Amino acid sequence: MGLDGFKFTEHIAELRARLKVIFIAFVIVLIVVVLFPANPVQQAEHLGQYVNLQFLQNTVMAAFIHQVKSYLVPKNWQLIAATGIGEPMEVYFVASILISLVLCMPVIAYEAYRFIDPALSEQERRLVYPFVASTTALFAVGVAFGYFVIAKFLVIALQPFFVATGTSPLVDVSAFYYVVFLIIGATGASFTAPVFVYTLIRLRVLDPEFFSRNRVVIWFIIWVVTGLFLTPDGGPLLDIVIFIPIVALVEGAVVLAKHNLPPASPGGGGPGGPRCAYCNSKLSQRNLFCPSCGKGVA
Repeated sequence: MGLDGFKFTEHIAELRARLKVIFIAFVIVLIVVVLFPANPVQQAEHLGQYVNLQFLQNTVMAAFIHQVKSYLVPKNWQLIAATGIGEPMEVYFVASILISLVLCMPVIAYEAYRFIDPALSEQERRLVYPFVASTTALFAVGVAFGYFVIAKFLVIALQPFFVATGTSPLVDVSAFYYVVFLIIGATGASFTAPVFVYTLIRLRVLDPEFFSRNRVVIWFIIWVVTGLFLTPDGGPLLDIVIFIPIVALVEGAVVLAKHNLPPASPGGGGPGGPRCAYCNSKLSQRNLFCPSCGKGVA
């Protein structure tokens, strides 16, 4: 096996190890989220509930789902299990998966950054904790924005159409919650985009001028993505509501990264151009990683 093949095998093994950590953390958090009681003291006094699964009606997840219904479902709407008796169970576990992803975001962000850690310089490794903290914070903000603003706006926008078409507001429970959870999760994920933009610019994977030259195209892509995946059936006004903060965050990340961009000379110069500080191999000005040793040179 050649050197490139060996490195590729190492990268795959490293990726597998990182994904394994994320999966184990996610499963542990999911089990806790599914089973954790809203009132632990009361649950401890009635252990018989665990035999017939009645405890599920008193868990934190049950309280969360009831809160979503109370906040988002209009009083004249009625949620029904239209396609089968298993729908409530599906909703419960989909909600649990969403909350588990939110709680696991620090682990996901940390493992993602550590995956590229061997190729980073000492200075670049200092970005790991700001990266994890920023990704987690923006994901949480995005989740809150999706829940309190986007999902609520969607329900308000749809109500007049029930009246206009004379449709009875009997809504399939899984369809309703799936749309709501999709909006919440996708909005949270989209709010983390500025962190990746900032990090990629700082690592010199992306040129900040790329965003200046292609601003209109990037804005159009964001508009299309938000319209297709974040605001289903919400109309152009809802598209604007989510489009503006995402664009503002991305633009802010570009400006901030450009302001904090490290010097462009990797590993030092000299005769024949810049060279890697680790193995002295020749580099181009736009190299992020040394093609010979794989170390970070930005």
